[in-house]
Amino acid sequence: MTATAERAEPAGRVTNADTGERYYEHLVTHDLLDSVTTVIAATDSKPWLRTWYGKSALEWAADEVALFTETLRAQGRKAAVDLGKDAAERIRDQRARAGVYVHDVQEALILWAASEGRTGTSIALPVLPEDLDDVWYGDEPLTGVVSHMVDGFIAWVSAFNPRFVATEMTVYNQREMVAGTLDMIVVLEGYAIHPDGDRFIAKPGSFVVVCIDTKTGKSPEGTWKEQMAAYRRMTECVAGLGLVRPMIRTDCGAVLHLRPEYPDGYLLMLVAGKDDEAAWDRFRSAAGIYRERQQVKDKPGKSVRALRPDGTMPGPRICDLAGEGYGRALAPLAKALGSDAEIRDVARFTAGELLTVKGIGPKLIETVRKMLEDHAYSLRGERDTGWPGRPSDNDYPEAS
Repeated sequence: MTATAERAEPAGRVTNADTGERYYEHLVTHDLLDSVTTVIAATDSKPWLRTWYGKSALEWAADEVALFTETLRAQGRKAAVDLGKDAAERIRDQRARAGVYVHDVQEALILWAASEGRTGTSIALPVLPEDLDDVWYGDEPLTGVVSHMVDGFIAWVSAFNPRFVATEMTVYNQREMVAGTLDMIVVLEGYAIHPDGDRFIAKPGSFVVVCIDTKTGKSPEGTWKEQMAAYRRMTECVAGLGLVRPMIRTDCGAVLHLRPEYPDGYLLMLVAGKDDEAAWDRFRSAAGIYRERQQVKDKPGKSVRALRPDGTMPGPRICDLAGEGYGRALAPLAKALGSDAEIRDVARFTAGELLTVKGIGPKLIETVRKMLEDHAYSLRGERDTGWPGRPSDNDYPEAS
């Protein structure tokens, strides 16, 4: 996997600034592991996004009608469209930054709760960037989201008095080639899991070890279960001082949903055992699809040409090879020989002659050689006899 404009993050996490994809470099083996959340996001359909983009652009035009009209009058239609076409993307970027801030607040709350002698007055929340003061997160102001997050989290800690085993922990599963950063693993004392596996029960003297992820969105999503199932099945974790050790065993996964409409400001929702197993199966399937699609070439397959009048098959043209792995070698060849040039036309040249073609250098000559070899040809003077797949003269008449 290759990332551009990469931003290094804790415990080997890297974000591709161009695509938003995340992956993790294992601290010991240096394997590149796909992020759990990236896999889920890439395979979770969001059909409402297209409508949202169109709506956002129209809302911008309505709010900025004077600016839009003046630009249209003074500079023309293209300038006016250019002015507003990226409005939705700007809004998404702003909301993404708001999401980062919300996560930072979550992290601060968790670290506060995990520290000794926690008190509500000692929480040090990240400072909200000034340009996000008036931003809405989902369907409510960002400042309101942060406020109810703090209240709900404090209420949960006060009610359950969790003992924190891990917070913001990087976890790996090299067998499945995935990794992630879980929010927390806690011990809840006095609880047990019902034999049906779908709820907690009171059991004095007992305890459960729970992997918990904190969420703040208005509506629960089915993919939350997949995320928890994946985290629980990691095989390694990064402990203090950057040490990689076996994963902490947990009894179940749960979601801490912080919302102002809940009576206590939160709901702690157990992922039932049967749902956990099904979610893990879905996640593994999603990861397979995600990786397979990364390997799929955009081109459906090899181009097909019509038979000649005499019933023979014409040879492939340079333009027929686009998307088949010959990259930058095709454009200069097509420009020099014509858009309808065939592979056999390239084979009429020596390496020295091709080096005089603008855009063809020593490295691309090797690509040209590979291209010709793949189609049973070679540069003039470099004939490779005995190629087992050489076509017959009826298929591709030999280059002279």
